[in-house]
Amino acid sequence: MKKVALVVGHRSKAQGAWGSAGLSEWEYNRQMAKYVNRLIMDHPIPGVEVKIFYRDDLPGGYGEKMKRLHKRIDEWGADYSISMHFNAAGKEEVNGHEVLYCSKRGKRVAKMMDEILAKFLENKERGIKRVRRKDRGGGFLCQGRSVCILVEPFFAAHQHKYIISQEGWNHLANAYYELINWLGNTDV
Repeated sequence: MKKVALVVGHRSKAQGAWGSAGLSEWEYNRQMAKYVNRLIMDHPIPGVEVKIFYRDDLPGGYGEKMKRLHKRIDEWGADYSISMHFNAAGKEEVNGHEVLYCSKRGKRVAKMMDEILAKFLENKERGIKRVRRKDRGGGFLCQGRSVCILVEPFFAAHQHKYIISQEGWNHLANAYYELINWLGNTDV
């Protein structure tokens, strides 16, 4: 059984960027994670279990929150962790998707997610980017036992194309589903 953690970016008291549809990163990805989880329950992937994780709002800085998050993910036994975000740029001319990683195994997963996003989303392919522990996102990507990636499928100015009533919502949900299916059938 492969275990995949869907990690909602940011937290309820610090919700990240706000998109053109008026949703924060945290709220948008909270809804997306639930939708993807429901999609998997309705169309099970043999040998795969998915669980949604959130950062806590307990006292302490980013590093402490990441340690507590990874402790819970590791205790659950996740093989893979997918941190769900979107980029903050608010200018309409800035668009595209990118996937961040830290480890060699993470690079392979990030490359696959980038290819899947290119297939499903009609935006610029910004590629995969390696992050080191001290870089932004490194506190999540470079620790814990699971293979971690961080997904930025679009920029904030384009959120209106990716909300529930829009075609982009289903395309993005299907991209996450396809990645999870691939993870269930691949040894990374």
